[in-house]
Amino acid sequence: MTANFNQYENAANEIINLVGKNIVIGIPLGLGKPIGIINALYQLARADTSIHLTIFTALTFARPIFKNELEKKFIEPILNRILGNYEEPLYEKDRTLQQLPHNITVIEFFLLPGKFLHNSYVQQNYISSSYTNVVRDIAHLSINVLAQSVAPSSTNANLYSLSCNSDLFHDMQQHLKKAECEGRKIAIVAEVNSNLPYMYGDVAEINSELFSVIVDTKDHKTLFAVPRDELSTQDHLIGLYTSSLIQDNGCLQIGIGKLSNALANALIFRHKHNTLYCDLMKELQVRNKFGNALSEIESFDIFDKGLYASTEMLSDEYMQLYNAGILKKRVYDHIGLQTLLNSQKITETITPDLIDVLIENKIINAKLTPADFEFLQKFGIFHDGIVFDKNGLHLSTGESFPADLSIVSIKQHIIENCLGKKLKSGKIIHAGFFFGSVDFYSQLKKLPHEELIQIDMTSIARTNSLFWSPELLQLQRLNARFVNSTLMVTLLGGVISDGLNNYQEISGVGGQYDFVSMANQLNNGRSIIICRSTRETASGVKSNIVWDYANSTLPRYLRDFVITEYGIADCRGKTDSDVIKAILNIADSRFQHDLLKQAKKFGKLAHDYCIPEPFLKNRPGYIDQVIHAKPLQGHFKPYPFGSDLTPDEEILARALIYLKNCSKTRLVYLMVLSLFFFKHDAYVDVYLQRMDIKNPKNIKDFIYKKLLKFVLHLRQSSK
Repeated sequence: MTANFNQYENAANEIINLVGKNIVIGIPLGLGKPIGIINALYQLARADTSIHLTIFTALTFARPIFKNELEKKFIEPILNRILGNYEEPLYEKDRTLQQLPHNITVIEFFLLPGKFLHNSYVQQNYISSSYTNVVRDIAHLSINVLAQSVAPSSTNANLYSLSCNSDLFHDMQQHLKKAECEGRKIAIVAEVNSNLPYMYGDVAEINSELFSVIVDTKDHKTLFAVPRDELSTQDHLIGLYTSSLIQDNGCLQIGIGKLSNALANALIFRHKHNTLYCDLMKELQVRNKFGNALSEIESFDIFDKGLYASTEMLSDEYMQLYNAGILKKRVYDHIGLQTLLNSQKITETITPDLIDVLIENKIINAKLTPADFEFLQKFGIFHDGIVFDKNGLHLSTGESFPADLSIVSIKQHIIENCLGKKLKSGKIIHAGFFFGSVDFYSQLKKLPHEELIQIDMTSIARTNSLFWSPELLQLQRLNARFVNSTLMVTLLGGVISDGLNNYQEISGVGGQYDFVSMANQLNNGRSIIICRSTRETASGVKSNIVWDYANSTLPRYLRDFVITEYGIADCRGKTDSDVIKAILNIADSRFQHDLLKQAKKFGKLAHDYCIPEPFLKNRPGYIDQVIHAKPLQGHFKPYPFGSDLTPDEEILARALIYLKNCSKTRLVYLMVLSLFFFKHDAYVDVYLQRMDIKNPKNIKDFIYKKLLKFVLHLRQSSK
């Protein structure tokens, strides 16, 4: 029996009644966390040390603990504006401060990037696992509670949607049900939040009977959202180069981060402004410099047939591609039907000869069976106003006739009275979870039903592998391109995405390995790793192309395409020397000499090898010159899909990031200079007002005011 509650504490006590005081709870990554339930359990365990609470999850969202007052003054108003009454997970602050009670453990398999460096508690309680293997890898934890936020149906009180997280729920609940059959006590818990979009899919909708506990306080909290990142010229160039590898009528997966935002913008530019796009690619000498890499799969054309998306994470970028008419290709969950579509023997428009094609290809029988009829109605080949039974087909008009297509006159009658107009049940997106901006969530909630059902929220077992149905997924993922960003790439094609040289975990493996591995299994599938060639640090500019690195997320034997702002390296099936040459060609020229020296030192390149002259100009000034040489700024804006910041906040953000990247010595130097800077530029008043330091209340505010005025002046003077 399902127990219903309207208070979190009562629901938490019921969970203890069901499973006892040793609670091992699995909750989704990202948005799907049932924070009210988790906080209630956390408070009970904090008050009663006989309760042992273990929380298994990933990617916990919370407001940051600010490092200084200047950061707080800038970020806090933005977060308050975006997050509204978002409820914080209580465990997160204590975990960040390494002050969790001894009877409470938090384990994650994917961390908020960069947040927990040098946090020994989190580093010791991180599980390194690829996304598809998570359920298997945590079996030893003996999870006895599965809990998740769900969206209520507006039409059926017994239905809920897993909404933002269908990813692991299906597999996890099967494990719990199996454990229950073996005599273990379990609980499956739903926390209702009507702010979640009601999403559809093969595993997304859940009947209330599945849940042991449902809690609905009616006080539904705001979803966690993030402001969109500002894109640099460097980012836009990476997006442009990557866009040339995405083929029409293909399958697309793009990872997390602003480089994915840049790719989406470049694809829209290619589709909507194709002549200008082709001119720019010519200016960048894409074919001249990287023709060998592009010869088989390059595409500069518009997206006539469109793209289909299979991704673990659905994000803003996909909806921008959908709005632009690029994400429009539908796939169908039937091997025979998808085969006919791929071979162009049929189209999505239903024609009279379709019936003969289906019979000839043994997809249906001439004498229709119940399974045949179910297939014909599911995919819209027969319209809905028909009933099938042992006596034949029955129309809503009352007319009946045999379900026998072998009789010419009957077949003609069926064609005239039963056929639909277009195939239905097609999907343009399969995704495991979603996360993004406030606008993104709003768009999902506002999508008409007939459009929303084309997005199928499904399990990671489907999106991140071929195990779900190898033959069908091969057919659906034509010309698949799996695009994922990384921190660093070695000259031999190894990829470093999750951790540092000292094995401090930055984020996690997530699905990156899954998609790269799958690219090697799919016919015409390719993995594309995108990476900025350099990064700014407090000690200066560093190369993201390195000779070697202790921590490796992807081994070099899985190497494929690597892209930086300087171009494309095709590494699949190449010798080590050819891979090194290709990656050197897209490295920043300030670091090419040392990298080349290393490769020669270890005998991987001939001692007389020289980097070709066209690739020795890989410097920031060159790419800025190319972009600014053409009237392109309207298409390559810092915020191509809109900003969550005000124009004043955008300028402040750049100044504060500049300060953040300064070394301690440089920062002290700037502070000293600012104290002797007395020029007053009237335009800075609005920024000082926004930061609440125009009229300093204390010495700290006074120093912040002087420093910010000076930095804004420096940046204005440098334009």
